[in-house]
This record gives sequence, structure tokens and C-alpha cells, in this order.
Amino acid sequence: MEPGLLQKEKTTLLKKVRLLYVILFFLSAAVITLGVYILNDKGLLQIDINRSSAGLPHKEEVYKIINHLRYSGIQMFSNKDVYLTLDFEKGLWTLHNIHKFDDKGELVLNEGKYGTCGELAAYAADKLGPVFRDDYKIDFLMASQSGYFLAPRASHIVLRITSRSNGRQVYILDPSFRRYGAFEDFDDYLFFKELSQLNFMESKVSDIAQQFNTAIPLLIRGEYLLGFVVEHANKQFDRENFVMALTLNKKYNYSGRYLFALRYAEGDTQVFENKRLALETLSEKEWNTLKEKIAELFKEQLDNTH
Repeated sequence: MEPGLLQKEKTTLLKKVRLLYVILFFLSAAVITLGVYILNDKGLLQIDINRSSAGLPHKEEVYKIINHLRYSGIQMFSNKDVYLTLDFEKGLWTLHNIHKFDDKGELVLNEGKYGTCGELAAYAADKLGPVFRDDYKIDFLMASQSGYFLAPRASHIVLRITSRSNGRQVYILDPSFRRYGAFEDFDDYLFFKELSQLNFMESKVSDIAQQFNTAIPLLIRGEYLLGFVVEHANKQFDRENFVMALTLNKKYNYSGRYLFALRYAEGDTQVFENKRLALETLSEKEWNTLKEKIAELFKEQLDNTH
């Protein structure tokens, strides 16, 4: 073949290769764009341009306040001033002297860091109020959370932080789990009620009241949620039939197990305990402290009965 003809064919081939690269480039770009559109449309891909460019508001100040907080109600539950009353007519049990307030009416956490969701949320809101006041509004949301606080039996309290200048900029702060992020990042939460203030903070009430057979949480540790409950016994609704128990629920599970229970039924007292399981979650000291407190509350009720 003549050199000139060979060179011409080589040039033509190179042009075809370059054209093929260009076509492949645009096809790849089209596939990526279509993929992003489909994922975003299905809710599988969330892109928040404002957040990625601006970041979380007052992030350093938020974590400075919440990093030392710990979700635990053992300290307040076991306090010597805490006592229990049972109202069988209304179907309520009440723990008294749970919440503590200082002379200014401000909430006091046990050892400055322990509380359950309501206490931790109220504490964080109070401390962060001056930080966010000018640019953001802080209020409370009641929510179910897919891990430990499952709907419809349990509720959890978090903070909602909303920009005053742009209502679409909404952030969630959960002090219990020390978690802070944009609203759309909390898709494992179901928000069902908003509150400008928590009742116990507004009225400075120190008590917690619950319906019979409804537990209050005391501790989240690892895969488990520990709680305390007062229940009916023998399907009876009177002072002669009740149970006080320490319960343990595994993450994502509705039903739990007794760790320690004291049952009074028709004049007979029964005791149940599962120390082996308890010590998988609690320390020996925590286990003994909780047992002693429940036994004390139980004895006080028996004394009132007789």
C-alpha cells in the first residue's frame, strides 16, 4: 500500500476513535444523570445543597453542650426522695420527686449529665437558647424511633431547630443519642406532635405519672432498653393485685422480659429475677441499686395496703 494512502486511513481511524470516546462520554453522563434522578425520585438519594455548602448551624456549640450528656434514669429513679403512689380508680401510677429544679426554676440533671429524653431535651434547649435565639427557633417534637421507641406504644422527645429566615431549613437535635443533623437525615423517626414547651418544665412539676401496664425508660445501653413498670396482676384492678417490675427490651422488639419483678396477688407475694440476663446489661452495683429501690417501693405499697 502506498504511504500516502496508509497515512490517510490511519488519520480516519483516529478520528473514528475520538468520536467513539466522545459518544461514550456523553452516554456515561446521561446514564449517571438518569440514575441520580431515579434514586432521588425514589427517596434513596438525598442531596441538600444548602447543608453541604453551609454546614450545620452552631455545630461546635451544640456538640460542646450535648457530648457530655448520658441517657440514664437510674440515678433519678433510685434517689432516696423518690416514692410511688398508685391510683387504681384512675389507673395511674406516679413516681414523685423525679425532676429536680434549682432556685431559678432551671432543671438540674443528676450529676450534671444524667437524664432520660425529656430531661436531656429540656436541658439542651435551655443551654442552646442563647446560641440560636437570633436566627433560629427551637421547639420540641414527640416522636417514635425505630430502634428503641417504637410506635404506637412509646414516644421520644427531640428538638426541632428552624431557621427564622427560611422555614425550609430545619434541623433535628436528639440529645439522648447525641445526634444532630438535617431533618431529612432522621428518616428512622416518626414525628407526631410538636410542643413549644414540655409540661413538666412549664409547670415545674417534679412527678411522672403513667397508666398501669405502661413502662418508663430508665437506661439505653448497647442493644437494650431498660424500663420500670407497674402492672395489674390476675387481670384485677385493685390494691390486692399488682406487679412492680424491671423490664428489658431488645432493640427493634416490642415485647420485653422481666429482669426483676415483685408480684402481690390476693395476699401472696412472689419474687422473680433473672440476674444472669441483667448482668449482660447492668453492672453489679446498678443491679443491686435497682432491686433495692423496687423492693422499697413495693414494701411501701404493702404497708399502705395493710
